Amino acid sequence: MDLARRATADPLLRLLAHGFATTYGRPPGAVWRAPYAFRLAASAVDPGPPPSAAAPRTDWVAAANWYVAAAVSPRADGLLRCGSLNHPAESAELPLTGPAAPAPGWAARPYAVLRALAAAGFGRGGADLHVNATLPDAVGLPVAEPLECAVALALADVHAARGARPLSRAELADLLGAAVPGDHGLRRAVLFGRTGHLLAADGSTHRPLPAPDDGPAPGLLLLTARTAPAAGSDPADNGAAVATALATAVREALTAGARSASWPGTRPGRSVLLLMPPERRTAVRTAVIDAFRRCDLPVPRLLRIRVTAAARRED
Repeated sequence: MDLARRATADPLLRLLAHGFATTYGRPPGAVWRAPYAFRLAASAVDPGPPPSAAAPRTDWVAAANWYVAAAVSPRADGLLRCGSLNHPAESAELPLTGPAAPAPGWAARPYAVLRALAAAGFGRGGADLHVNATLPDAVGLPVAEPLECAVALALADVHAARGARPLSRAELADLLGAAVPGDHGLRRAVLFGRTGHLLAADGSTHRPLPAPDDGPAPGLLLLTARTAPAAGSDPADNGAAVATALATAVREALTAGARSASWPGTRPGRSVLLLMPPERRTAVRTAVIDAFRRCDLPVPRLLRIRVTAAARRED
């Protein structure tokens, strides 16, 4: 049955399949979902010095319980027709071989990925593509890497169904790492993540999300500052106010029982990932909200994060 008509399917995936069928006049050949991924600094997971110089700390990555999705059907003319539920007015028709064409901003990285795959012999026939990201960019979880993986997995899948050589996830990770700038650790989390487990950023090992004293698994809360500058105010002043509020909120969260705070991506931003015992979640949320109110800023977004499994096909 077409995913758009399956009553038990995820509503957002049904919407994506329906949007694909409406745009291209046929149901998608495959729909893949890929989790958002995030980083946890080594110091956030294992406070204190590394056990030895021979076993230095490594950053950890993991897949989150929020996702992006790609719906694809194959073509045979070498063209990519692409659209996005998040950017309905910015569709495009682009060649996968020969000179590249200008792509809409949201499609630039997926387009680069699919051209790299075509150059390597995967999906040269082209595709119709529709994508959807379930979280707004303002939340602060990186979207580029999960979107690239979802698109690449879906494209390789539909062409393999027509007799092309299958593309393994390890090959895909290598191709993406060589062809497209990005966070290779986050891509590994998207492709190889396990429920409840962290993955070393270099892909070398998995480990459970550590719980102290054999207690319950810790919880993760993503704190994202909202920006609401007053009319006529200097953006630099607002940025400084947000930075101050974030620092204050992190300090108060740690006092309220959070075990650690770290950036979810490779660079500082407006989002902080808080790791805490489950029983301290309410106290941490309250402390964070109070900190922003004292700084006269809007209440931040607070998103609960669970560590989930890697990208998968939706059948």
